[in-house]
Amino acid sequence: MRTGKLFLIGSFAVLGVALTSCSKTDLFDSNAENEKQKDAYASNFVKKYGEIDPNQSWDFTTQAPSYSLESSSRALTRDGEYNANATVDTMLVGKSTIEWMSENMKAGKNNVKKGKPFYLQVPTNSFTIVPIFQGTASYYWQLWMHVDGVGDNLVWSKGDIKFITKEGATNWTSPGTGNKGMNSAFQIKAPTYTYANLPANANMYFYLLVWDSETDFKNNSLNVRELSSLNQMMLALIDCEAPSNVPAGNMVSIIGCEDKEKGDYDYEDLVFMMYGNPAPPIKHVDEVIEGKTKRYMMEDLGGDDDFDFNDVVVDVNYNRVKKTYFYDIANDGSWTYTGEKEEVSLPDQAIIRAAGGTLDFTLKIGDTTWQKSSKFNPKEMLNTGWNGSEINYTEVLDEIEEVKGWNPTANNISVTVAGKDNSGVGEKTIGFPEKGHVPMIIAVDGRVNWMTERIGAPADWFKVKTAE
Repeated sequence: MRTGKLFLIGSFAVLGVALTSCSKTDLFDSNAENEKQKDAYASNFVKKYGEIDPNQSWDFTTQAPSYSLESSSRALTRDGEYNANATVDTMLVGKSTIEWMSENMKAGKNNVKKGKPFYLQVPTNSFTIVPIFQGTASYYWQLWMHVDGVGDNLVWSKGDIKFITKEGATNWTSPGTGNKGMNSAFQIKAPTYTYANLPANANMYFYLLVWDSETDFKNNSLNVRELSSLNQMMLALIDCEAPSNVPAGNMVSIIGCEDKEKGDYDYEDLVFMMYGNPAPPIKHVDEVIEGKTKRYMMEDLGGDDDFDFNDVVVDVNYNRVKKTYFYDIANDGSWTYTGEKEEVSLPDQAIIRAAGGTLDFTLKIGDTTWQKSSKFNPKEMLNTGWNGSEINYTEVLDEIEEVKGWNPTANNISVTVAGKDNSGVGEKTIGFPEKGHVPMIIAVDGRVNWMTERIGAPADWFKVKTAE
């Protein structure tokens, strides 16, 4: 089971600042000159990534919206010690379940009227998730589950269904991707993911992260989109045809997913089954937070084998809107969407995700400041993968509940780094880079992971189209 563990420099003239990682040269050495340091940094960057186009912007954000329940607006609230890891097993899913799924999620048929926004609640008992279908798209995806009080957990990646059989055949074959898909599947050998230690009655929801190809995923591509059950990109069906090996007494539901906005809305690009006694109940969404996240990743003046962009990682959540949905509820419990309203006065928020280096720093986002030493030992390297430690990409080191004066277009964010031995001597302030200058900060979508300590960012990050 794989789990999700759920910036900044101005013009070339001010590159003489560093957050020194434990393994890096002390950049405030009195024998070193700032001019030589900035020249060495620029030379090493160009050597690794190539010449910089004069129009190159270092703001790579895609501005794709993300969604959360109002109670989940904070990225992660750890209000209990819960183990979100699943017990993994295998199940054979037979023809009757596949046919039921295919009949209720006909390929190519627009089922958007069935796809109302929904979330679920954690039952008091264990429950199991079983992938039963992966579509034919060339995209690469991951299915994630968010649970209030626990965070985000990776459930299933494309390709985890290992084998299928066709009707009349006895041999198992790979389900394939691309145009092969699983449309001829007669029986599926699928993994099962059973969760038994989650907070009872906590709200939960699912979302897909989708990359244009598996290569983009492996390269930690800057282009990734989120599709959630909270924004009508998933379809939940109950009273489903259960495989014969589901234990008696269990309730079964099937959830189908769309892998891109403005698609065909047949919800069969990715389909999984859930069962339990009872299964997690499906709830219609009354209120949801929609917003965008800009992640700033900062690099110091490292050597030619550095450029890990993890010395400061901070997310700024902005354009936050609370949507309230209205429904007509029938006597049988079914519900029909009738409208919605928006509240747009939600404040921007910031989340500190990682803090490398051994010098204290003060981060300024608009008119709001945050100092590392206010919460942590300045010499401690936090969530950067230092010394073989594991990075937790949904970790919340600290939160700023209200950020004032920040402009996502202007990127008015900076950091002031303490001098040698965290003294005021040699203190420097750096900000977001101008176009065409060597960067010590980049801005990316909030779904892009930062690098492990001393592992350079992929070259593909910097092979982007220049501004027109």
